[in-house]
Amino acid sequence: MSRRLRRKVARKGKVVLPSYPEVEEEVLVVGREGNVDWTDLPDDTVIQLFSCVNYRDRASLSSTCSTWRALGMSPCLWNSLDLRAHKCDVSMAASLASRCVNLQKLRFRGAESADAVIHLQARNLCEISGDYCRKITDATLSVIVARHEALESLQLGPDFCERISSDAIKAIAFCCSKLKRLRLSGIRDVHGDAINALAKHCPNLTDIGFIDCLNVDEMALGNVVSVRFLSVSGTSNMKWGVVSDFWHKLPKLTGLDVSRTDIGPAAVSRLLSSSDSLKVFCALNCPVLEEYASFNVNKNKGKLLLALFTDISKK
Repeated sequence: MSRRLRRKVARKGKVVLPSYPEVEEEVLVVGREGNVDWTDLPDDTVIQLFSCVNYRDRASLSSTCSTWRALGMSPCLWNSLDLRAHKCDVSMAASLASRCVNLQKLRFRGAESADAVIHLQARNLCEISGDYCRKITDATLSVIVARHEALESLQLGPDFCERISSDAIKAIAFCCSKLKRLRLSGIRDVHGDAINALAKHCPNLTDIGFIDCLNVDEMALGNVVSVRFLSVSGTSNMKWGVVSDFWHKLPKLTGLDVSRTDIGPAAVSRLLSSSDSLKVFCALNCPVLEEYASFNVNKNKGKLLLALFTDISKK
């Protein structure tokens, strides 16, 4: 409220508002000059402003002055980068490279962006997640993992990765010894030698997902003793007799997802009864299992079966 308006309100007998002359003088000075020196903003405020915009706007703001350029390169602003909403080619990745030295998490979309990942020069990357990578090849994925040996999480999907083979999975195993999570969608064949390489070279691998694949070596998956959560959701041609013979021996397996497969009640019953560590069994949209509406889901105490006929309210 201006000084003139405050006096007018006071003359009409209304409540007199407190006066802050020092603030009024500051406002008057700004109003007369018509300019605001944005470089006087506290560094924390500027960094907070940078954190609210995408990487392109962040780069534009950084170009306004030397002070903001320095603040715009603060490591806390570049711990994670989401490129899904923008086209990222090699030239764009190269322009971001100087800011991505401390990059930890990266999300991208499409094979072109995958080809550009290595040009970010973010060798400390821990997490990579790619969407719609149908055209990504073994060569591209092998180069990515070779340049980022500190990877702990790699996820590609939900689109089918039709051009990725077991050779790329072996490259992942050889290059990324710190890997904890691996989720790949739509691979045609996941051979036993690739899974055994993961078991041998990735001792911290606790989360594995081979989703919507055509063939997966069930026996080899039984050798990954570090796994805690395993998903073969949507994967076809599974040999459930082999699964029930070997997977119940996995000492740390806590969660298993076989949704959208042709698993039957015999394999489900054996896995639940034989595995000491298994706690959650997800079998949604499994037509063979759902034909047996009388399947007893309550005989394995302390274990939860998630199926269309499961009454979770009674658990």
